Amino acid sequence: MATRHNVASNREQIFDSPERQGSFVTARQDLTITHSRFAAGEQVASRHIHRQHTDAFYILEGQVIFEIGPEAERITVSAGGFVAAPPGLAHAFRVADSGPARWLTIHAPDGGFAAFMRGLRDGIQVEWDIAPVPANGGLPEDDGIISLPPRGK
Repeated sequence: MATRHNVASNREQIFDSPERQGSFVTARQDLTITHSRFAAGEQVASRHIHRQHTDAFYILEGQVIFEIGPEAERITVSAGGFVAAPPGLAHAFRVADSGPARWLTIHAPDGGFAAFMRGLRDGIQVEWDIAPVPANGGLPEDDGIISLPPRGK
């Protein structure tokens, strides 16, 4: 039988400022999930790919603008929406100008993400599974998973 924990009360903090808040929900070798809140208009990650893990996002509040695939197609995802970028799919994201946003980021497997985030927090450079977008632009946008919330939600 699985043991349930109140994760919110004992989360490991990554960063905490008026513009950006982030904490680990879980950090394991097979799966890392972070909870983040960023202010309106904040750039979160520039275009990149991962070679060995999927990077996924579940939007809890607000709107996040993703750029997906070789053409950096822009997709605005609201609360209840989900985006997953498999290995080789170029992606970037920022918070919409309309207000702050909160989301879960899921790295499966971890790909060194937890160590990287702890390194950022602690001022230590850590290598992990992130790479520039290849010359061919990477996988087509259709290789990603994009699930927008129903209209009116």
